[in-house]
Amino acid sequence: MPEILQKIPPVPAFFSRILKIIFVLAAVFLVFWLSLLIIPFKPLNRFINRPCSTRFYDRNGILLQISSVDDGLRREWTDLEKIPQSVQQAFIEAEDKNFYRHHGVDILAIFRALGQNTRAQSRVSGASTITMQLARMVVPRQSANVTLWQKMKETFNALRIEAKLSKKQILELYLNNVPFGFRTEGVTSAARNFYGVQLHQLSFEQIETLALFPRRPATYIQKVPGAAVFEYPNNAPHFVNFVKNLYAGNLGGNFQIDLTGKKTGANAKKANYTRLPPDLYLSIDLPLTEECRSRLFQTSLDYKTARINDGAAFLIDNITGEILVWCGGTDFDRADNGQVDGVLARNQTGSSTKPFLYAAALQNGFYPASVLPDVPMDFGTDQVYVPQNFNNRFNGPQLFRTCLASSLNIPAVFLLYRLGVDQYCRVLDSLGLFSIKNQRENLGLSLALGAGEVSLYELGRAFSVFSRDGTVPKLTIFAQKPGYKTGVLSEVFTKDTSRIVCNMLSDYDARALGFGFSKIFDTPYPAIFKTGTSNQFQNIVALGATPRYTAAVWMGNLSGETVIGETGSSIPAKIVRFLLDSLQKKGEKPEFMPPEQFEKRRICALSGMGAGKSCPAATAEYVRKGEKIEKCSWHYIDAGGKVQVKYPNEYQRWLGGKNMNGELKFEGRFRFLYPLNGAVFVYDSSLSRNEQQLRIDLLGGNEETAELFCDGVSIGIKSRPFSWYLPLNPGVHQLQAYCGTATDAITITIK
Repeated sequence: MPEILQKIPPVPAFFSRILKIIFVLAAVFLVFWLSLLIIPFKPLNRFINRPCSTRFYDRNGILLQISSVDDGLRREWTDLEKIPQSVQQAFIEAEDKNFYRHHGVDILAIFRALGQNTRAQSRVSGASTITMQLARMVVPRQSANVTLWQKMKETFNALRIEAKLSKKQILELYLNNVPFGFRTEGVTSAARNFYGVQLHQLSFEQIETLALFPRRPATYIQKVPGAAVFEYPNNAPHFVNFVKNLYAGNLGGNFQIDLTGKKTGANAKKANYTRLPPDLYLSIDLPLTEECRSRLFQTSLDYKTARINDGAAFLIDNITGEILVWCGGTDFDRADNGQVDGVLARNQTGSSTKPFLYAAALQNGFYPASVLPDVPMDFGTDQVYVPQNFNNRFNGPQLFRTCLASSLNIPAVFLLYRLGVDQYCRVLDSLGLFSIKNQRENLGLSLALGAGEVSLYELGRAFSVFSRDGTVPKLTIFAQKPGYKTGVLSEVFTKDTSRIVCNMLSDYDARALGFGFSKIFDTPYPAIFKTGTSNQFQNIVALGATPRYTAAVWMGNLSGETVIGETGSSIPAKIVRFLLDSLQKKGEKPEFMPPEQFEKRRICALSGMGAGKSCPAATAEYVRKGEKIEKCSWHYIDAGGKVQVKYPNEYQRWLGGKNMNGELKFEGRFRFLYPLNGAVFVYDSSLSRNEQQLRIDLLGGNEETAELFCDGVSIGIKSRPFSWYLPLNPGVHQLQAYCGTATDAITITIK
């Protein structure tokens, strides 16, 4: 073998030098190309990630809006595989025939242009490739005068782009960002703006003309064949604005909507960004939303004399969490409050939040068969609170079911007083009524009647807890495939608590005491309803739900004016009923499931105890399975054979009113009914002492008379019912009462 090698003649020095030069040049080129590939090109990254217009669609594929970017400019993104080949080829033929055969700079084109320009003694031809044009978009020229140095920088940047991106990526970026003038960039927006069609609908002649546009837009705009004006839609504007603000991170943490995995297009694969993607298929149902908006608008006209000027509606799918209706107002273009989103505006809820309170009570010592006092009652804590029913009547002892379904105020305040405001606020927070947390310092027992301000979004989402067996859903803004089930935001109530509340709220007869037999709530399918009116009548609210859907409607005045002479059960409830009716499929009647650990038993309609032979009226109510219930002790038959009733002590104030018949059952410890120990009252110096007296009530005892002392001074002896009126004198006072050998004492403060 060595002998053979010795016979090979040596390489001539000339060829050796040539090989070395080639090797050095190749090495230099390789190092140069690797440098272009490795060294960051930040302007290119920024360009790739710059915002594009977003096409918003409803769940049916109806175009809602196409967002603009800077100052009304439209720049829609379309993936290269969705851009017709005819469009791609037309732009390559017009701008860069050798696009796929060079690496950013077309040397042959440069020499050809140089020769043509020299012969013509002027610039008649350019040599810019598509990549060089893209380089000018990435790093815009700072001056209109094109210098050699500027051209060299653009050439260098074109090489950097070619090193970092594939030809398909370069063409995709170019076609989606090429400027056409007239606030239009990209071929998709150009097709829409100049021809009023989508990209795939362009004719051959239109494509050819469009490919020439970037050279001289002002010249070719006069030669557009089949030109048409495109009117950009502005459908569901409040909802689309909500989506935009979600992506921008402007709404805080109250919404818990997952935006991951929803970015589409080539850009989404290259960068980690939170900007809006090119296409969003949203969960909203535009036809239903528009019909709802139309009804809200007409209702505001019908009740204009009642000063109802604004309205909003919100509807969700309880299973998927999809937002199906988001109607933030009656007219987005209205000059005063049109663009204020009524779904997000915080307003007092009135009685619409009472179901949450009753559900909390069922999980904290109360039962479906509990009887609550609807009687004159003052609640003294750090301040005196005297609730009134909306009809200014007192109904005496009422079943838990009736109090909830008929929305009685005093029983609700009684429940909150027993439950505690702080504990109830924690329940509301777990329901997603996060707005309440920042209002806690200003809220007392009036929270039972909806004094807190929350958004319709929070309220509607929370009300779905009953249809969902006690869980609050994570809502989604995206259209979901059939069979999708949303996640859980929080678990608040037990399954049985939720089902019992659904049964009570869907009880048509139980509503009669408060609302009569309104046809609005008489649905041919199972549904629950709750309405509310704020204490100053600025807001009227209605909530409704089936096992599948939950609707919330608010009407009133965003300006804060009061509504005249209308209640929460009338106007918005009609819109809620319309929404639920619209989604009810023919022949389907999904039922609310019964509780698992409870069964219906006969109870006395007055006492809530087991119905006895002397009870004049009985009803069926849920009782825990296997639990024994005491027979009614309120009713008895007197010597004459007539049914009589003995009321417990707490009803003495109510029973002492006009036209009240019945006896009091004086049992239990002798104690102060009102005020409670530690109560604080405020003395008004502008009024006389005789005009400011505090009523003192006591219960129990085995004697027929009792005596009250204030700071050791007797206020007087009273027969049953035990009530005194005490003049208000500023200071701390000790109250002590005696009934035979029984005694009770409290301390009150008058400021």
